[in-house]
Amino acid sequence: MISAAAASSAALASLVGVGVLGLGVAVDLPPAHTFVEDDGRVSRALADELARSMKELKLGDSPRPYYLAYALSDEEQASVVATFGAVTSTSDYRGRTLRTDVRVGSPAFDNGNTSESLFGANVAALPVDDDYAALRRELWLRTDEAYKAAIEALAKKKSTASGQSSRSDDGEVADFSSDVPAKLAVARSGAAPDGDELRSIAEALSAIFRGYPQISVGRVTAVSARVRRRFVSSEGGLSDEEKTTVRLDVVAETQAPDGMRLVDFVPFTALGPGGLPPLAEMQRAVRHLADELVAMIDAPVVPSGTASVLFEGLAAGQIAKLLIADNLSGTPAPRTASGNDERGQSSEFSDRLGQKVAAPLLRVMDDPLRESVPQAAAVAGVRPPPWGAYRIDDEGIPATAVSLIEDGILRGLLMTRTPRKELGHSNGHARATRFGPPRATVGTLFVTGRPGDPRAAVPRAALLGEMLRAGRAGSEASYVVRLLDDPLVPGVGNPDDGFAMISMGGSGRSAPSVKPLVVYRLRPDGKEELVRGLTLEGLVPRSLRDIVALGKEPVVYNFEDGGIGFAGIPQTIVSPALFFADVDVRRSVGKNRRPPLYPRPDL
Repeated sequence: MISAAAASSAALASLVGVGVLGLGVAVDLPPAHTFVEDDGRVSRALADELARSMKELKLGDSPRPYYLAYALSDEEQASVVATFGAVTSTSDYRGRTLRTDVRVGSPAFDNGNTSESLFGANVAALPVDDDYAALRRELWLRTDEAYKAAIEALAKKKSTASGQSSRSDDGEVADFSSDVPAKLAVARSGAAPDGDELRSIAEALSAIFRGYPQISVGRVTAVSARVRRRFVSSEGGLSDEEKTTVRLDVVAETQAPDGMRLVDFVPFTALGPGGLPPLAEMQRAVRHLADELVAMIDAPVVPSGTASVLFEGLAAGQIAKLLIADNLSGTPAPRTASGNDERGQSSEFSDRLGQKVAAPLLRVMDDPLRESVPQAAAVAGVRPPPWGAYRIDDEGIPATAVSLIEDGILRGLLMTRTPRKELGHSNGHARATRFGPPRATVGTLFVTGRPGDPRAAVPRAALLGEMLRAGRAGSEASYVVRLLDDPLVPGVGNPDDGFAMISMGGSGRSAPSVKPLVVYRLRPDGKEELVRGLTLEGLVPRSLRDIVALGKEPVVYNFEDGGIGFAGIPQTIVSPALFFADVDVRRSVGKNRRPPLYPRPDL
């Protein structure tokens, strides 16, 4: 262990300007990039304290750590908020956080895989200055805290386990898998987020709403974030990656005559300000949003009943997140969990390997190594790059492509280094929010159809024709859903709902209500009519079996799971339109009603 840590110190310091080291293979960086380093002070502090801790860390009769890892994140963010052409707030942030993972016991049985470890993490803020002595002091204190917490957790786990009968389905599954960590250094741009680049865009886009007196809220929130993640472990794992993301959320709100709150939004995402669509294209998209929202004021409210529903555009990715992406973790229930606790910790699909979970035409895979989606539909003239691309996960394991659903059968799960009986190793999908522990989650999820299946890539006109035929045969309505509610987008969530994430949260074990924001009803003559005031009920992972056709053109849906800017996990879902044959529809009433607005002043 000591020699590996010493090697880590030398290797991490030597990554300056080297390029990519992938399990011992060095590749030169493109000359257009430079690797910005801190003279090795941060790298040396990490590696030196790791080596010292592995050699000397011990408390009385308690066991020494058999594994130690540091994950250091440097976060920078610039944000601008503008409304009706005027900037209302700007902010800049720079911070540094450390996540310390100390494991005591043995890989077969250690302090991990407990109910507490699923929600808690040894994360603390560190000085942003690259001062070697100050960093060593903080690393020493954080390691000491994490080690004592690990000893206490192991003792509690042993005590709890001794009072429980062993679960026969666990077999001899370890708590920590034996996997080969990677060595990786990625070229860095060196360019910090700049709010001035976003200011003029936010002003120009929000000013469009001045021309729409019916709109009461017209807001643009622009966030540019850069996160540099460094990882070093006692096993010799080394990584240094940077991720830059830019997101503009254009949100508009109005109110119908009956008091119903109406909201529409359009996001623009990129890996830097230069990757955003041209301003003229974004302005065109915002004007379409405003026209659509104004038309929604006089749109009819739909009745309750059943319907065939086509999720297209961003709504396809949003419903795929709810029904598929949120249920692919293979992390087993904690050893100390039992009864309802055990059931509540596992994902919907975790115990269904080899079983039918979706319609036979559906295929799903996750490939974090894909850095572009050339076949995807353009948004405002530009194909968004997948935010979910990464090479090394937050446990230092190389990312790999995983086939998850094949022809409706669950063939794989997303794994961290917490193994299960069927899957004993990580596949590089452990990812962490800023203050959370690593968990199994998607990178770039691709939803596709079975090759050769006539229902796998159906043109839109044919999908609408099939919906019409299904409606006539069953006397059901047909709806085209283009956008779902998303409380993570600033200004979209209903204040009356508090912090409840009704539409996009949950494990899928209950039957959540899904609230569409933009819906069109397909009339008998084939024309699409804007409607409002409906909620979709009973959509759970089992509903994937009701998919009868997929569209032809996939759309890239970028989002951050667990936060915004540097706080969350950048993820991507690439999905074509999804046609569900039978969905319960409920007419929205009650708390959506508000008193009428006093007329807006002339802007």
